Amino acid sequence: MKVLYPLHMVIVLTLLTIGLMVILITGCSRQYVMTERGQQAYYQTGFPIDDTSRDLERIFRSVKRINVTVHYNTFIFTPDRRVTLQDIETYNVSDIADERLSVTDSKAGTAIVIASNPLQTALITNEHVVDYPDTLIEYYKTQDGERTRYIQQISVKVQQVNLIYDLPELGAFDIIVRDERNDIAIIGVRHPDRKSSSGASVLRVPPGNPEKLSWGSFVYVLGYPKGHQMVTRGIVSNPGRGRDSSFLLDALFNRGVSGGLILAIRGETGEMEWIGMARSGSASTEMILAPRDAHPDEADLFRPFEGDIFLKPDSRIEYGITFPISIKTIQSFLSQHRELLEQKGYSVSRYLGNN
Repeated sequence: MKVLYPLHMVIVLTLLTIGLMVILITGCSRQYVMTERGQQAYYQTGFPIDDTSRDLERIFRSVKRINVTVHYNTFIFTPDRRVTLQDIETYNVSDIADERLSVTDSKAGTAIVIASNPLQTALITNEHVVDYPDTLIEYYKTQDGERTRYIQQISVKVQQVNLIYDLPELGAFDIIVRDERNDIAIIGVRHPDRKSSSGASVLRVPPGNPEKLSWGSFVYVLGYPKGHQMVTRGIVSNPGRGRDSSFLLDALFNRGVSGGLILAIRGETGEMEWIGMARSGSASTEMILAPRDAHPDEADLFRPFEGDIFLKPDSRIEYGITFPISIKTIQSFLSQHRELLEQKGYSVSRYLGNN
């Protein structure tokens, strides 16, 4: 027996069937909402799209670990001696000192090869990495009403040894020119023979334009934190600081990465550019009690220390804030000393082109 439905019921059933089919189809498939990405930033603000491992390996050949060791003779005076600076200039300091110590200190950092020829190589680094004063004087705290300052101890540098850790066969390097205010120094080392220059690969990355950095720009930092060859990453904050377009990074900073190479990646081309050099991290200083002469291997950790102790400043890095030196500052420094560098046989013109 054939059942007939009114026309309005047929229309309702048809709409219900279509709706059910739509629900079944959409319930079994994902929904995508396409949005236009817009124009790429001048420097990439995310992880690199392409593999960069080979480029980083190649670039790291131009990034070297350096080490500076210094030896001081330290002369100590008791308060009752009331030794002044005039006494130091008049008498032999070893004759009037109450105690004499030999002190050794060292610093490690990172340097970038910027020029090389068969005879010599030049690198750029932070000035504070290679700086050790010839003389250090520590005074007693003056009493109320006292005008004369009395010396507590004086340290005289007797030797400084500067080595490129990666290229020990080259011998000690010399400090060619330094800029304490901007914390930049150029160091140079002579090659004992023409073959020894093979390990000094000049940085071939072009200089970038820090004015084009934006909030969130992605960067690589190449250096030697704690003496380890490492690459880390960071993002840019507060770009365009000051006349030289400096910026901040959230990259982790450890001792030894000072002078490290900072690279940004062009948004449209994916090419790497040199946009700065690691300088320092945020740190706080506190005073701690420390033994004067005891060595860690001689100390008995289970018995109270009975020797002389003194107050010593101790710096602690606050990780996550790194202060770099902008490539514009570096270019200004190189331009200022270009004539001197060329006289010594170093060409740095490749880094002075217009951005």
